Amino acid sequence: MQLVCLEPCEPRRHFAGDLLFIRGADRSGGFIEATNDTQRTEQLADINNASTSAGNHGWKQLADLLRTNGYTVTQIKEPLESGAPSAGQTTGAAIRFETMDLTPYEAIVMASNNAVYGSASINALEAYVRGGGGVMFISDGNFGSNWRDSPNSDTQFLSRFGLSANQDHGTYSLKRSAGDFVSANHPVLFGVDEFDGEGVSPIVVPSTAPAGVTITRVAGARGTTWNNNGTSAGNLYQGSSRAVNSRDASLVLANAGAGRLIGHFDRNTFFNTNGAGTDITRFDNRQLALNLFNWVSDNAAPAIVSSSFTQSTRVLRFRLDDNLNGSFTRSDIRLRNRKTGENLPSSAWSLNLAEGNGFTDAAITIRSAAPLGPYQLRIERRMLSDDSGNVRSGAIRYNFTIVAGNSPSGALRRASGEAVTEDRRDWLLSLFADEPIINA
Repeated sequence: MQLVCLEPCEPRRHFAGDLLFIRGADRSGGFIEATNDTQRTEQLADINNASTSAGNHGWKQLADLLRTNGYTVTQIKEPLESGAPSAGQTTGAAIRFETMDLTPYEAIVMASNNAVYGSASINALEAYVRGGGGVMFISDGNFGSNWRDSPNSDTQFLSRFGLSANQDHGTYSLKRSAGDFVSANHPVLFGVDEFDGEGVSPIVVPSTAPAGVTITRVAGARGTTWNNNGTSAGNLYQGSSRAVNSRDASLVLANAGAGRLIGHFDRNTFFNTNGAGTDITRFDNRQLALNLFNWVSDNAAPAIVSSSFTQSTRVLRFRLDDNLNGSFTRSDIRLRNRKTGENLPSSAWSLNLAEGNGFTDAAITIRSAAPLGPYQLRIERRMLSDDSGNVRSGAIRYNFTIVAGNSPSGALRRASGEAVTEDRRDWLLSLFADEPIINA
């Protein structure tokens, strides 16, 4: 038996782990705006680009924000294609994910990639996701040498999960107050009332998700978009224009196997201060960034980090270090008398859940109709799953005892042997948890 903390424990930090950013090859971007090789490379958002000059395309402030919150952030570039010219617009070659050990990374960011990938690399990244990894996709026209380079590069991977990227078009913000948030209560939107983009590439969700994939359209899109269907080199493969609809998303999440992925509509949202069009300091872009990396890098099942039982009010409280996002209800809880074996009827207790940014607080109130005696709270195995799709495999059991407020039985004792004095009305009694039951 192990004593559960009666005072708050140190919570698990979601913001921890290794992140890998994938950047396009030098000189492979910027076809819309760049006029020289330096600009073509600078258009490829770089976590080492610290510029705050007007119109910058750097992500150094994003990287610093992530490091401040416990991440290790690294970046690799797609190599130049064999035989690529030494100057001028070019395209990159695929990174061979199939030859890499991806397991150290909590998440991979397909950031300014624009290369054509083969099935072996695509298979490797898909396996990484389904095995428990996270991937974020951010498309943009200036990540390539034509309109289709960037969305094609992303869609090679996204299509394995039923998603695809549109071409770059449109500038707008998404607002909670305007009803743009389709899943307004999702934890990735905690503390976010508005975020924006400039030259955006919405993600298209399928009418029916592929088997084994759960898709959440978090925020819609606005105005018009360009399909990624261009066939003419003469107009640089620009696609056809159409009004956005209910299958377009500025932000979409997906769970597949044990892993997670994000499709986000624009790079500009995370630029350094004074970035082109918008930047990480505008609206709630900074908070959105933290929430997204929190979600995509989370591969741990929810755990209870603190608990207490208050005798005078008969309230059992515990905090989970994750957002459950509606997956946990009264029906997942059993309360039984350990002496008689009888379950407490539903009329004898109530459950209140409150979600915060990265945690869930639960309060179970035992009503006065419940008799005194020893009780056990039990949450069955596989009943707790978090907003990232991680499922707790073991059951949770807590033993507690309800006694009269003026019990004449003398001092009660915690597991530590410390006496709880008779005259204390707000008694914190011994509260225990068995070791979790591992997969049976």
